[in-house]
Amino acid sequence: MTALTLAANTHAPQEPSDLELVERCRGGDAAAWECLYRAHFGFVHRLAQRLGAQTSEAEDVCQEVFLLAHRKLANFHEGQFRHWLYRFVVNVAGNRQKRRRVREALSSLWGGRPERVERTPEHDAGAREAVAQVKAVLDQMAPKKREVFVLYELEEMSGEEIAAMVGCGVNTVWTRLHHARREFEELARAQGLGYP
Repeated sequence: MTALTLAANTHAPQEPSDLELVERCRGGDAAAWECLYRAHFGFVHRLAQRLGAQTSEAEDVCQEVFLLAHRKLANFHEGQFRHWLYRFVVNVAGNRQKRRRVREALSSLWGGRPERVERTPEHDAGAREAVAQVKAVLDQMAPKKREVFVLYELEEMSGEEIAAMVGCGVNTVWTRLHHARREFEELARAQGLGYP
């Protein structure tokens, strides 16, 4: 055996795929679920915030998404696990946003103040303000346009990947993205964000 062959044989084993981890989860392997959770938590957390979850509730959205996914794991059969999780994020974040709007509307009717978006201490004041301004614009966008805009512009996914996640044709993705960009620009200008 050559040194090159020995070196190739001593490499660490490859990480299991999501499909392999799902199969292990179905067999009761808690460590496999932990691997899936760690691998996809960042995506779920970012997406939850970009789809309307407030910073203070993003962790709760993640927990709810992963609980739902774990309960419905038997329904996952093929494709990318990330795409499957995406639908849960859209539904959970959307439901929370609707509930928050109802609470804010009731609060304003009763003379209370609406909830404020928490600022994260990790960023400097300028970055926090920019994130809050973009979030404010995203919160006003139509949901179907917002989700395509977030996935393409912020998550940097391809049109084909977005089409698979959202459940529409690629041409529909490009049409929604075109309208979403226009809507984002108009809303940003209306908020005085200095859009060109």
